Amino acid sequence: MEAMIDKYFRPGRLPHIWCPGCGNGVVTGTIVKAVAKLDLDKDKVAVISGIGCSSRASGYLDFNTVHSAHGRALPVATGVKLADPGLTVIVVTGDGDATAIGGNHLIHAARRNIDMTVVLYNNSIYGMTGGQYSPLTPTGSKATTAPYATIEQDFNV
Repeated sequence: MEAMIDKYFRPGRLPHIWCPGCGNGVVTGTIVKAVAKLDLDKDKVAVISGIGCSSRASGYLDFNTVHSAHGRALPVATGVKLADPGLTVIVVTGDGDATAIGGNHLIHAARRNIDMTVVLYNNSIYGMTGGQYSPLTPTGSKATTAPYATIEQDFNV
C-alpha cells in the first residue's frame, strides 16, 4: 500500500480529515486500487468532485482533478469527457451532492450515457453541514432537520 500512496496520493496531504469510522477513506482507497489494477496512466485519469465530505477525495488524489460547485460534478465531468474523450473520467460525489442539489444532473448524465464512472459515497446524511437528512436518508430516521424522523421515501439509486 505504501507504493500506492506514493504513486497515487498528493504528497503532504495525508492523513485525511475524515471522521474516525467514516468509510470515505476506504472508498477513496478502493478507487486507487481499481486505477492500479486497470493499469491506467494516472495522467489520463480525471477525478471530478462536487461539495461535501466525499468530494474532499479529489484533493488527496494525484490525478487531474476538478473540485466543482455543489451538485455540479456531473456536468463538469461531462464537459471534461467531451473536451478530451481519451481521459478516464471518475466522478466522486455524495448522496446530497448527487441526488439533491445535483439530482437533475444525475438523471441526465444517466440518460446521455457518457463514458464516465460515478462513485456515489452514501452516508445517508449531509455530514459536513450538521447532519441534515438527504434524499438517501432512510425513511423514519432522525436528523438535525428531522428531529421527529423523516417522512419522505428515500431514493433508491
